[in-house]
Amino acid sequence: MTWRDHDTAASHFIASSDEVGLALHLRAHADEPARAPVLFVHGATYASRLYDIPHPGASWMRATADAGFAAYGLDIRGYGQSRSTVMESATAPYGRATDAIRDIDDAVAWICARHGVQSVRLVGGSWGSITTALYAATIGAARVERLVLYAPIFAEVNPRWQALLADPDDTSRLNPHFGPARLITEHATRERWDAEIPEGADWRDEVVFQALVQSSLADDPQSSCQTPPAFRAPNGTFVDLWEAFNARPLYDPADVRCPTLLIRGGADPTSTRTDALQLFDLLGADVKDYVEIANGAHFVSAERRAPSVFASVTRFLR
Repeated sequence: MTWRDHDTAASHFIASSDEVGLALHLRAHADEPARAPVLFVHGATYASRLYDIPHPGASWMRATADAGFAAYGLDIRGYGQSRSTVMESATAPYGRATDAIRDIDDAVAWICARHGVQSVRLVGGSWGSITTALYAATIGAARVERLVLYAPIFAEVNPRWQALLADPDDTSRLNPHFGPARLITEHATRERWDAEIPEGADWRDEVVFQALVQSSLADDPQSSCQTPPAFRAPNGTFVDLWEAFNARPLYDPADVRCPTLLIRGGADPTSTRTDALQLFDLLGADVKDYVEIANGAHFVSAERRAPSVFASVTRFLR
């Protein structure tokens, strides 16, 4: 069997209210209207596939559906199957958090109408923790019942990421040569991920890794035109991350008042413990929890400790 045999999610396409001609893609498991809905929002590199890896036991969305919820995964504009003609003709980094919250709002409105509810449970990971928290703090405050910030990024100086994003000629500013999008290859993903795992540690299953990469490549019809194959990811995220990694917040945590869970891998160098705990302390929510998963990196939800992530979040969502 291949990953395609385990790719069982339904797909829904909804019209964007913000960008003409854009159809936003939602993948779904167990999306019966009687179930309580959970919406997953991805980070800067991998689209909703990260939450629905087509391999037995690897899909966070499937685990959420098995727990009794309707699980949805949104591809933000320019990601996954939410392909944008505007991005194709853009010259500057495309798709910032202020754009993403419009996509989240469209998805939430569609889900609420389908399920006959006023609010949803919302899960955002990495850059998606910024977009979902921004949404919950602003235009979506009344529509978020519970919020999960997975691998959260808030506002802390991160020299490693500053070096990756800075202009080589002036390290005080973002690299001005970033175009609207970048290409993501299997090698680039492996190199970044391996750098976070201690030498000799067996934290990741190669079959799960391949299922994530190959299904993500398949979602971009232009991936096979690249050598080696590569899918596109918008670069507007880099503008937001540059601000976050220079300790400049993109939202006020005091305005996040719904019950909130922060969860991260203990060895994550992108979502650090100090940054996450700073955010935890500043949240305006009366009900808030913090969970750390040992022996896990930034992509802990796709590693061997993934069941602990799924179980912790399910308990909170209930």
